[in-house]
Amino acid sequence: MKNEFMKYAYFKGEIVEFEKATVSIAAHSLQYGTTCFGGIRGYYRDGKISVFRLKDHYIRLMNASKMLGFEFFVSWEEFRKTVAELIKKNDIKEDFYMRPFVFCSQPRISPKKAGLDFELAIYLLPLADYVSTEKGGIRFMSSTYRKYSDAAIPTKAKAGGSYINSFLATSDAQRNGYDEALMFDNNGNVVEASVANIILIYRDKVVVPDVGSDALEGITVRSMLELLEYNGYEVHREKLDRSMILTADELLVTGTAMKIVYAESLDGRPIGTEDYSARGQAGKYYKLLKSEFEKVISGEHELSKKWLEIF
Repeated sequence: MKNEFMKYAYFKGEIVEFEKATVSIAAHSLQYGTTCFGGIRGYYRDGKISVFRLKDHYIRLMNASKMLGFEFFVSWEEFRKTVAELIKKNDIKEDFYMRPFVFCSQPRISPKKAGLDFELAIYLLPLADYVSTEKGGIRFMSSTYRKYSDAAIPTKAKAGGSYINSFLATSDAQRNGYDEALMFDNNGNVVEASVANIILIYRDKVVVPDVGSDALEGITVRSMLELLEYNGYEVHREKLDRSMILTADELLVTGTAMKIVYAESLDGRPIGTEDYSARGQAGKYYKLLKSEFEKVISGEHELSKKWLEIF
C-alpha cells in the first residue's frame, strides 16, 4: 500500500503544497483532539475521477461538527468546488483516499470552545486495496477495550480524539498476533471493528447492530446494506453477542478504506465452519457484495449514477 501524500492540500482557505500545511505545536486540535473528519474514496476509471458518495460524506462531516459544538459550517456547493479544484490541481490518475477534516489551529491551553475558531482542511493520498484477502480473511481478537458510549462522546461523529479508543484496541490485537480488534459495548454487545463496521450473516439472515448502538453509522456499510436489499435480502437490526459471531455463517467487515472484506476467525476460532481446525473461507454474501461494489465504482451498476460524483 502506497502512503505518500499527494502534492497539494487544501489549508487555510487555499490550495497549498502539502509540506506547507502546518500548525503550531500548541494548536488546540493537536493538544485535545478537537477535530472531526471524513474518509472518502476516489476512483480513476476510463480517464475520469469518480468520488464515492461525496455528498453523504459532506453531510456526515457537517453533522459531526454540529454534534461536537464546533460552530463551523461550509455549504455543499463550496465544499464540492474545493474538492474539484484539489483533484484538478493534483492531476490524479489513480485510485485515492481523501481526508477532509474540521480543526482548530489556534494555540490554546484550555479544553473549551469559547474563543476558538474552526476551519476545513483536506489532503489526499494514493490508495488501492487497503486490506488484501488473497491469503485469508481478517483474524479478529475480542478487545478488552470497550467502545465508548454516546453518553460520553457522540458515537455518530468521527471525532479525532475518540480514535485513541481504536488505537488502543488495534495495537493490543496486533501485539497479540491478530489483525484487528472486535469491539464490544459496556454490556458485552458486539458493536464494530476498531475502525470499520460489521455485517453478520447468521443462519442465512443479514444482521447488523441496532442504529442506536454505539457503532458509527458508516456510509460504506449503509451502501452494502442497500446493495443487499437491492438483491432481495432483508436486513435485520438486533443486539449481537460473541456467541453469534462464533457460530455465524459469515462476518463481513466494511468501511471506506477496507471497502468489503471477510473475517476468517475470532480469538483463534474459525468463522463459518464447525471444524475448529479449519480456516474460515469467503462466503456467498462476501462474494456478492464484492462483485456488486466493483460494478458500482466502475459505473456499471444501476446505483452508480446515484452514488458516484464525477469530476
